[in-house]
Amino acid sequence: MKLFIDIVLILGGCSFVFDLFWMLYLTFSGNVKQDPYGQRSRNFKTLFLLIPAMNEYQALRKNIPKLIALQKQCEDFIRLKLVFIDDDSSDGTSSLLKKYAYHPDIIVIHRIKPNAQLGKGPALQDAANHIFKMNYSIDETIIGVVDADSHPSKKYLQQVVHAFDHSNYDLVQTRVNIYNLDHYIAVMQNFEFSIYNSLLQMARTNWGSSLASGNGQFMTLKMAKDVGWSSSLLEDCEFSLKGLLKGYHGTFLNTVSIAQQGVIDYKKLIRQRTRWCQGGFQCLNNYGIRIVRSNSVPTMVKTFVMFFLLIPVFSIIITPAAAISLIALLIYARTNPWLSISIIVGLLLVQYLSNSLLIIKQWREAQFDAPISFSILIKIIFLLDIYRWSLAIVPYKALGRLIVGNNSWSKTSHN
Repeated sequence: MKLFIDIVLILGGCSFVFDLFWMLYLTFSGNVKQDPYGQRSRNFKTLFLLIPAMNEYQALRKNIPKLIALQKQCEDFIRLKLVFIDDDSSDGTSSLLKKYAYHPDIIVIHRIKPNAQLGKGPALQDAANHIFKMNYSIDETIIGVVDADSHPSKKYLQQVVHAFDHSNYDLVQTRVNIYNLDHYIAVMQNFEFSIYNSLLQMARTNWGSSLASGNGQFMTLKMAKDVGWSSSLLEDCEFSLKGLLKGYHGTFLNTVSIAQQGVIDYKKLIRQRTRWCQGGFQCLNNYGIRIVRSNSVPTMVKTFVMFFLLIPVFSIIITPAAAISLIALLIYARTNPWLSISIIVGLLLVQYLSNSLLIIKQWREAQFDAPISFSILIKIIFLLDIYRWSLAIVPYKALGRLIVGNNSWSKTSHN
């Protein structure tokens, strides 16, 4: 029993030390920064904005007029076309979109079961196939993917087009931020997306390639045509991995962001993260060995990709180790309370300091205009660990679904 506890304590300690050094790298490395891009090397003229719209009546009712106005605002640097993908909606979305089907720069695609509601990937591929038939130049056309509740601005799209025009990347992922910060769970998601993931993506870019990450992803028409989407539960990651294997690389745009609504219902959040985690398992199984063996994928990119794909696997082992380590420290407190309490407090302080340093680093890199409120800052620093523990069940649920062969896809509903 003592040997088992010793092994568990070592695993927990190694995990903590690795996580600490990783946080320090993201915080202090001079290479974790916004790609400055270079001289103008291309000239993109058209941008198709794909907007998956399954049961998005409330969001689209407010956003469509804004998006139409955005088209006119962007005329001086890009021709913006809106592509709404109605995935057999039942809430009035279909009827709403029919009213705009006449617009010259709006495309409405209605999908019907049994070919509908099979996942985001098949819906995006259906829209892409429609665009391919329109014979736009693969060297002058960009495809973007944004959520129905997102609010892209002219400045946002200008910087996206600038990133493509002034680089040789075929994929641009933009920063995502959560706008409904009146709920604790949404605040934690904003840290994940806008702070931690942004630093992670800049590090990936420096090491060779960032990855598509849900909302606010853009790619050249050439890449979309050559790579394509499929029915993976993590279609953005799979798209990126397939692209890497074919020689396509991505960059991360940190100076502008796309806003989206955070999930504030705990059950919905667990369902969403379980789907993402299961999709990660699928990508690891389908592409892990191929990425490692590929001669076209840089070594550092391989390292980053495999680390990312293996995180859920490590979590299955490390989470119980961390829990048992904490229990052992509490039991040890019966005989040596001051040392045990000092260790626990020390570990917490190190974690709080790490969270604070990440926020400061990203604040400077992203050039945020408005200050983070003190209450939100306190929530992030002191409650993040509680939030992470609340998600500890996710890899086990994902693994269970994978074992029983349950690959069903469920959309994350907006509030």
